[in-house]
Amino acid sequence: MIPHVAAPCADPPAACAAYPRAGPNLFIIGASKAGSSALHAYLDAHPGICMSSEKEPCYFVDQDRLRTAWPIMARQPCSHDWQAYLGLWPGGEQARYRGEGSVYYSQAPHHGDVAARIAAACPDARIIYTVREPVTRAIGHYWQRFKEFQEPLPLDRAVRANALYRDTSDYALQLQAYLDHFPPSQIHVIVAEELRASRREVLARCIDWLELAPFEYEDAQLADRHRSPPTSRKPRFPLVASVRDSALWSIARRHLPAGMVTHLRQASTRTFDKVRIDESGARAWLSDYLAPRRAAFEAMIGRTITAWDHA
Repeated sequence: MIPHVAAPCADPPAACAAYPRAGPNLFIIGASKAGSSALHAYLDAHPGICMSSEKEPCYFVDQDRLRTAWPIMARQPCSHDWQAYLGLWPGGEQARYRGEGSVYYSQAPHHGDVAARIAAACPDARIIYTVREPVTRAIGHYWQRFKEFQEPLPLDRAVRANALYRDTSDYALQLQAYLDHFPPSQIHVIVAEELRASRREVLARCIDWLELAPFEYEDAQLADRHRSPPTSRKPRFPLVASVRDSALWSIARRHLPAGMVTHLRQASTRTFDKVRIDESGARAWLSDYLAPRRAAFEAMIGRTITAWDHA
């Protein structure tokens, strides 16, 4: 029996009543920096799937935590209002699946009991979990947060001090959170390295698992998406991060010319090459910490992921 969990919307009964008609029933839960954005686009190309117009609405994240972790998204109505959330699938009522992908959904325990919230509202949902070699993923996660001014510490200290990086790469921990609420038949794991190397084959298996008709992708539909750049950035001034996350800037950037927004961003930040940063200490520490967690995850899914052996 699913325990009672407070839903993030104001009227949970109304939300649950609306679910069978127009709500989501497919979730890409992450992991962060493991190809979920690309998978979102690939699945959206299938005629039986309608993916959300907002890629990461974070509706099932604890709202207090979302306001701290991602204030820009927390101000978007789709992150907390059920009717606005349903509006992310215009014309999707006839699709077999209405999907969304929010990487905060696989960062337990940092954003509340997301799996329980999804299960309470959408018990028949299909869950897709994308994973990547855990050490490389954790470092990519650090650089994403550093670029967004959310991580002030240098890499070597941050991966030790902030459990978010190692917990998100603890795929056994994250998968178990969903197995506590969903049967294994409703969960499908995709390895990012395998998707990148054999996109048609990996997607064909996923579409078959979704019990949809086979789909022949055009080459353009399988193009690379959201590759991380070799550079990062840091603020020039102490208040850059506060201004970036403010409601005032959120309004201003919608009305300013795109060229001016770019100029202000460049003037307020410094760009540098990530290759100049020694990652060896962080990699060694993460490798030792995550090795047994990788083994536990591979035992859970019943196979060894050889694509990670030489990452």
